[in-house]
Amino acid sequence: MHQPAASPCPDTEIRYRYEHITYRSLTAAGSEIDIIERHRARTPAEAIRQIRLSVRALVATLPPEERERALSSAEGGGCVGAVAAPHRGEPCGFSLSRHRARLEWTVHPYYAFHTPQTRRLPLLPR
Repeated sequence: MHQPAASPCPDTEIRYRYEHITYRSLTAAGSEIDIIERHRARTPAEAIRQIRLSVRALVATLPPEERERALSSAEGGGCVGAVAAPHRGEPCGFSLSRHRARLEWTVHPYYAFHTPQTRRLPLLPR
């Protein structure tokens, strides 16, 4: 598996942001977001595992065709491809429809910057 390109800054490491966004309608744009949840994970597998749990929690409320897609992705081979993409430095995602709303889950790799607390800027006199 490939990793995203190494950062030139030594105080960084690759982390993964995963989001769950609920849009008010199937054709909604960014301004029609009903709910947004953002979380961080140390590995792509951890992010995908959390998304799978979130999808499984909604399965009973989905229409039959979406329920089948959700279970296929959460339990089947869709997760393998989803874990592979962030390892390559690429985002991945999954979406479903429920009660005329669109549900979307995404994972994005990013560089986390670490600065020890001992590195503080001096206060300047006024």
